[in-house]
Amino acid sequence: MQKTNKQPEVSPLLAMQGKLRVTYAAHSVAGVKALNEDAHGVASPKPALIAAKGIVAAIADGVSHASEAAKASAYCIERFAEDYYEAPVTWSSQHAISDVLAKINSGLFNQSQQSLGHQAQWLTTFSGIVFKSATAHIFHVGDTQILRLRAGQAKVLTTAHNRTLGNNSSILTRAMGADNHLKVDYQTLDIQSGDLFVLSSDGVHDHLDNQTMAEMASANSVLQDLSEMLVAQALNNGSQDNLTCLLVKIEQVPSQQPDEIRQSLLDKTVPPALEVGQVLEGYRVIRPLHASSRSHLYLVEDSVTGQRLALKAPSSNFEDDEIYLQGFIHEAWVGSQIDNPLIMKVYPAKLEAKFLYHICEYIEGQTLRQWMIDHPKPLINEVRRIITQVTTALRLFERLDIVHRDLKPENLMIDGDGQIKLIDYGTASVAALEEQLYQPVETHPLGTVNYIAPETLNNLTSSHLSDLFSVGVIAYEMLTGQLPYPVQSRASSRPKPFQKWQYRSAKDHRSDIPFWLDLALQKAVQADPEHRYQVYSEFVMDITKPNLNAEQDYKNKPLLERNPVRFWQLVSALLAVLVVVLLVR
Repeated sequence: MQKTNKQPEVSPLLAMQGKLRVTYAAHSVAGVKALNEDAHGVASPKPALIAAKGIVAAIADGVSHASEAAKASAYCIERFAEDYYEAPVTWSSQHAISDVLAKINSGLFNQSQQSLGHQAQWLTTFSGIVFKSATAHIFHVGDTQILRLRAGQAKVLTTAHNRTLGNNSSILTRAMGADNHLKVDYQTLDIQSGDLFVLSSDGVHDHLDNQTMAEMASANSVLQDLSEMLVAQALNNGSQDNLTCLLVKIEQVPSQQPDEIRQSLLDKTVPPALEVGQVLEGYRVIRPLHASSRSHLYLVEDSVTGQRLALKAPSSNFEDDEIYLQGFIHEAWVGSQIDNPLIMKVYPAKLEAKFLYHICEYIEGQTLRQWMIDHPKPLINEVRRIITQVTTALRLFERLDIVHRDLKPENLMIDGDGQIKLIDYGTASVAALEEQLYQPVETHPLGTVNYIAPETLNNLTSSHLSDLFSVGVIAYEMLTGQLPYPVQSRASSRPKPFQKWQYRSAKDHRSDIPFWLDLALQKAVQADPEHRYQVYSEFVMDITKPNLNAEQDYKNKPLLERNPVRFWQLVSALLAVLVVVLLVR
């Protein structure tokens, strides 16, 4: 495996936890065959990235009847580590592993398709582990094997993808490169210091039982000697295949150390409120841009370059709030990972900085909230143009496994050219960070009431569908100046069933809104995420032109489903009439 040179900076909170340490050894021989078609490898990024991306160990066994088996196994091992470490650092391990394996499999399959007769020639089994934080992410295709030895006990962690034939032989049912659609076994399990993982080709494990492996491991602590002995024993037991044994021992696992992380946060001082003309570590304050109980934002000038930038610092009110401070650091990290004109850029902090703040691009413009105040009844085309930009930015977030979680008009800037900038990522959920050991427990929904999706209010879960709900609320409010559901002063501690959320038609507030546009808004803010738009592009399409199928479906629904408020108003009116009739009699 080769290390990649394209290694993004890691979140400081991830780097603090980068204490995973392993040792490894391997032995591989052709055995009685003329050519060794097995391949194996271990790879790790630079130390600061180990916590974010983990350490990779993998083994591949080229399928014997395939003419390019050796090339296929080597290709898998070399490409996996390189592509995995180049995947976005924000992705979850499963997302990155699945994406990389799909690309590798497609490459192998296409090679076979280009061969004479389109026969599958680039075939290999593939099993691997990404050790990240205190978790092993295990992926497997074929009949290579991963076994864990813990306290003298052996446990096989993979299932062979083969079918036994009547002549004491077997045939593979799954392999890399065999089909354009790849099915991979994936699982996670906790790791402990002292765990020994044995990755082997079938030339080894088909000729050694688990108990023998456990006994040999107990008697031999030198990994290189043990790997060679396991291969030799399998060969002595009659193995007729290539033999490869890769051993990975967990020497140290990151532990939950909240006090240490908290102290690291407090090593930098929250700066006091700054005055015009003051200089903070090379940045001169030109004027305050915004101040709240949570943070301060200033227009500053870099004393060296003269560039005008924005400096954001947490309020001293939150200097002891661990969740807020972690969010503040994550905001800077998320912004530094993305280079897109629709998303506010955050610049790397100075290494020598003693104060807690971050520097971002200065956006000349106004918040979308102010724009809405200035445009109380905007043209539908104007709203559509703005919402399309917002969804474009959020599609990038989705591709990076990031959920914003606090979308509202105050967190969207609009410049003089009408371009949107998405800002404020302090509450963003990042898939890669969620896999870490130490995460502060969230006891209440993060975000702003009236824009928070119902599923987040009910059980603190969030996804890109939650962000889509917030976008729907913003679009509705831009058009009508109102909210699609009754205003809440604060998030309720009691879950509210999805069916209790009764949408208020946008046409009740603005009669010139087309019926088809009202349907699109209603679907975007559906309380149940399963009934919401599942992708941003569908929402944008439906606010651009009428969805005739949606209109017909709506008309075919009974009145109770279409407009429950109107239904019960009619029922009440009929009951009132009935009561009057009975009284008259």
